[in-house]
Amino acid sequence: MSRQTVLKCAHFTVFLFALHDYIKAATNHYGTISVVGPAFVNRDVTLKATPFYPWGCQVEWKYIIDGETQIRTMNLEFATRYSEDESFFLKWKATVAYNKSDFYAVCSTNTTTRTSMVSLNMTDIVGQCGTLVLLNPVVQGADVKLGYFPSDLSLWYKTFLTRTWKKNSKEIQLREGHYVEETVTAYLYTLTVLNYDHRNEGSYILECNSTETTDYVQLYITGRPNYPVLGPKFPDFKTTECIYVYAGSDMHCITKKGANPVQVELLLGQKSFVLAESKEIKGFYRFHNVHQQMAGLSRQNVTCLVSNAALETPYDVHGVLCNVEKGSTPVLTVPEFLDGESSTAICEVHNAIPAPAIEIRVSTILLTDVQQTDSFNRSSNTFTSRAKSTKTNKRWNGKEMCCYRGSKHDFGLTKISICVNISIKYPPSNLSIFVNKMHEENSNNVSVCFLNLTCETDASNPPCTIEWSSVKDDIRYLHNSNWTNGESGSFRSVSNVLFNVTKDMAGGTITCSTRCDHFPSHLNASYEISFSGSQLHDNDNRTFSSTSRFPVKKVIIGTAIFCGLCILFIIVIGRCVLLKWRKVNETNTIEIVENQSDTLSDNGVLHIETEGVQYAVVQRRAATQRNETNHMVTTA
Repeated sequence: MSRQTVLKCAHFTVFLFALHDYIKAATNHYGTISVVGPAFVNRDVTLKATPFYPWGCQVEWKYIIDGETQIRTMNLEFATRYSEDESFFLKWKATVAYNKSDFYAVCSTNTTTRTSMVSLNMTDIVGQCGTLVLLNPVVQGADVKLGYFPSDLSLWYKTFLTRTWKKNSKEIQLREGHYVEETVTAYLYTLTVLNYDHRNEGSYILECNSTETTDYVQLYITGRPNYPVLGPKFPDFKTTECIYVYAGSDMHCITKKGANPVQVELLLGQKSFVLAESKEIKGFYRFHNVHQQMAGLSRQNVTCLVSNAALETPYDVHGVLCNVEKGSTPVLTVPEFLDGESSTAICEVHNAIPAPAIEIRVSTILLTDVQQTDSFNRSSNTFTSRAKSTKTNKRWNGKEMCCYRGSKHDFGLTKISICVNISIKYPPSNLSIFVNKMHEENSNNVSVCFLNLTCETDASNPPCTIEWSSVKDDIRYLHNSNWTNGESGSFRSVSNVLFNVTKDMAGGTITCSTRCDHFPSHLNASYEISFSGSQLHDNDNRTFSSTSRFPVKKVIIGTAIFCGLCILFIIVIGRCVLLKWRKVNETNTIEIVENQSDTLSDNGVLHIETEGVQYAVVQRRAATQRNETNHMVTTA
C-alpha cells in the first residue's frame, strides 16, 4: 500500500470517528433536513427531512448545484422517495455532479413551508479494497453495524471477492447470536455486532486478500448527551416561550453526559454560532451579550442543536428571544367611597414584558393584601398587569397612596411610581344619645320637666347632619345647637337640644337621626318619655346608643341582613333630680329672671320663659354632660 493511500485512509478514519461530520443537519421553525450516513460518489445517498408539525401536503426536493443559482427539482425517475416515522426520505445513486450541492425540502402547495438547506459533501472511496465505515451509533446493548463499500476498481475487475472480518488483527468467527454478515447490494456489505458491550470494543478491519485491507474503524461505547435545555427560563416561559434579552444579558444551552466530542450550535435567525463548554460548569454552554444580536428586533427565534457520534440526528430545542419592555407608567385609581366595590384601590401597567411586580403603599406602609393578575396579549406579546387592594381602611383618609412598578427579576429596570392623595367618603357607624333631666313644680302644682339631650356620631367624612323628630306634634325643642369636631380628615357631628315635657306627653318618643350626603343609609337613636305619678319615670339621667343603619340599596337582599343591622338600644335608667328652683345657694345658682326668653347670660346661665314663670337652667356642653351623667349613674 502506497504512502499516499495510507494518508488518505488516516484522514478518512478521522472522518469516521466524528459521525456528526457526515450527518449534516439544518433547521428552521418548519423542520430539519440532514444527510443520513456517509455520502460516497457513485453510491446510494439518503436525505431525511423531519417537519416539526404535519405540513398537510406533498414534499418536493429542491437543490442548487455548486457554483450555480438555478433551483432544480429532483428527478424522481432515478430516485426513491418514501416516508417513515413522520419523516420524509430521498434516496438515489449520486454521481460526482451532486457534490457540494445544497438541498432542501418544500411543501408542494405552499413554498413558504420549507426546511433550511443542507450541503451534500461527497467523498471518494479510497484504497484498492474499499472503505469500512460505522453505520450507526455505538450504544451499550444495541446492535452495531459496520458497512463495507467495495472500491470501483474491485467492482470493475471483480477482484477481492473474498471478505475476512477481523477484530484486533484476529479473524472474526461469524456465528449466529454474535456476529452476522449481510449482503445488501453489490455496493454494500454489512457486519452486525449483536448486543454490543465492552467485550466488543476494539479495532475492526476487512481484509480483501493477504495484502489488501480497508482502513481501521475503532468501536467504543459512546454515550448520548441529555436533551438540551435552553435558558434562562422564567416562570412565564410556558405562556410566552421567552428568553428575556436586555443589556448585558446571557443565554445558555445545557447538555450533559454525552461522550466527546459533543458539538453545541446556536441558530439565531440565519446566523449560526458554535458554543464552547464552560470551564467552570460541565455541560454548560453560554452565549454572552445576546442582546447585541437582536438588531432592534423585539422577538427572534433561537434553536440549540446538540450532536455527537451517538446521535443519528442532532437534538434540537427551540425558544424565542424577547426584548424586555418596561411598559407604561402605572395608572393608580384610589377609592372614593368606603363602600362595596367602589372602595377598591387599583394599579395597572400596560404593554410590559415580562409582567412587572406591582406594589401599593399608603404613606410608607406596604399593603400585603394586594392581589395581582397578569394577562398576556398574544397579538402584542406583552402583559397587562393589574394589582387590587380590597381592604380599604378609613384611617387612610388624608394620606398618600403610591403605586410602584418594578421587576420580578433583575432585568436592570428601575422602579417607577405614581402617588395620589386619598380622600375617602364614609358614613358614621355609631350614633349615641345622652339625656339629662331637670324637674320643676310651679306654685299651681303644675309639674314641668326639662330634657337636655345630646346626639353625637363617631368618625365620618364628610360630617353628617343630625336631625330631631317626635311622634307627637306637641313635643318640640326650645333650643338647638350643632357643631362639628374634626381631626386628621375625619369628623364627629354633635347636636344639643332642650325640651320641656309634661305628664300628658307620656308615651312620646324623641328621635335623633343622621343625614349624610353621598350615602343613603342613616342611623337612629331614641328616647321614650315615661312618667311615674307626677315625675318622669326611672332614674334622672340616661345614656342611649344606637348603631341601626338602613341602607336603601340593600333592602332587597332580605330580612336576614336587615335584622343583623337592627336598632340596638342600651338604656341605663337614671334619676330625675327635683331641684328647688326658687332657692339659690353659692355652689349651684338658679335665677328667676323676668321678661327674658331663650337668652344666655355672661355667666353661662340660659333663661327660659314658660307659662308666665321664668326659669334659669344651666346649659352644659356635650362633654360636660357625659362626665356628669357617668358620675351620677355611678352614685346611683
